[in-house]
Amino acid sequence: MSFTELGLQPNLATRLINLGYIRPTPAHNKVIPDILHGANLLIGSPVGAGFAESAMISIINLSVTQANSNQVHIILSASDDHKLIYEQQLQLLMGNQIPIALMTNIESFVPPTTQASIWISTPQEFLNYLQESSTNQEISYTLLLNETDEMIARGAKPALLAVSEYISKQCQVIICTSKITKSIKTISRSLQHRPKWYRWDSNNQKPENTAHQAWPVPKTLKSQLLLKLSSKLHNAKAILLVRDEQFATKIARRIRTRKLRAAAVMVGNELEIFRRFESNDITLLILADGLKKSIPLEGVTHIIHYDLPDKPQGYLDITNKMPGAIHMSIITPSDEESLIEIEDIMQRPLSRNTLTNFDYKEKVSKSAHANTTRKKKRRPKRRRKKQTKTEWDPEVPRTWGDRNAMRANPDKTPLEDWSPSPLPSIWSDKNPNKHTKTVSRKKRSVRRYKKHRRNRNGNKSSRSKQQ
Repeated sequence: MSFTELGLQPNLATRLINLGYIRPTPAHNKVIPDILHGANLLIGSPVGAGFAESAMISIINLSVTQANSNQVHIILSASDDHKLIYEQQLQLLMGNQIPIALMTNIESFVPPTTQASIWISTPQEFLNYLQESSTNQEISYTLLLNETDEMIARGAKPALLAVSEYISKQCQVIICTSKITKSIKTISRSLQHRPKWYRWDSNNQKPENTAHQAWPVPKTLKSQLLLKLSSKLHNAKAILLVRDEQFATKIARRIRTRKLRAAAVMVGNELEIFRRFESNDITLLILADGLKKSIPLEGVTHIIHYDLPDKPQGYLDITNKMPGAIHMSIITPSDEESLIEIEDIMQRPLSRNTLTNFDYKEKVSKSAHANTTRKKKRRPKRRRKKQTKTEWDPEVPRTWGDRNAMRANPDKTPLEDWSPSPLPSIWSDKNPNKHTKTVSRKKRSVRRYKKHRRNRNGNKSSRSKQQ
């Protein structure tokens, strides 16, 4: 089945083919026809499986075909940073062939005209517009809630529930989320009317349904991005593929600081590490030699490619071994050519993803030699603590300060039966170390003197004999 047979406009179908979609994926075949026919959908799938992308393609097609109607197409995002990301994704899907106006400021919203338009907003901004607008009864909305679980995590659930008071049940609402939780079901009941459910099954053994994610990053920030992505793996069982065994142990220590149970496989500890990984005592396994047959793969949800294989077929072999896992690739500009070769073999592009809470700017040092030479920092001198002089108190029994006495609850002599006796020398002398230092110095000097007054045979010699 081709894209035109799914119901897409010829210009949009041609654009998708130019992007690298040789044929529609299973996600396209399921989602696009239902959205074009006006159905409400509740989609639970991770990013990269193609379901959210199919919903965006459908919104673009609806905006073109319904340009002369009172239908308004709005995409709700989790934050302002997500708005910019969705705008870039829509521009990539449309190209220059499809004239659609993308609006990110809903405050300047005007009633629909003959020009096709898509509005990108956040739940709170959209709710504020509905509360202030008086033309809601005349307008029908098509809402796409992308990454709804991220919206809920950022506190947008009350705003999403309040939106249902201003729009009718006849509006088309598509909800995309990575997991269908109780909060997602509550929002679906308030906004949707008899929605169709689509779930991405992680146990699906079909490689064409595999979720692929590419995370571009500068080479100098590659490990930092991996540590940032590790926050998404607390409830997952993952395998990290690297090339260097020494780097595997290093990154394992850094990931453990993020409270993840990670371990690197080394020579000699394979059986022990595999046993702990199979019993879920370790949730992140770091490999430097690729996926072997002896590795327990049951229950693995994520495969992270820190370094892409040398040949594209190596990536496909790993995908065929674990088609039910989410494959995440951390790529640098030098890996872009290898990724394009992988896309050519798979006959579809891979989604590029960005983190909104990560700084992708490389830190450039002022000094040209800052990266090669580092100045040694002088350690601050430790200040000696001032010793407090202890004076003897006749009201305190001697056994309380005796060094040979038991420290835990010593027997205390009653004050009535106790009489002072000669004090210990350590208490009677206010400078106890003064005498000992002079004695030790004298002894050392005498030793040196005697050492030089011996003859070749080691016997003592006197001045008279030497003379």
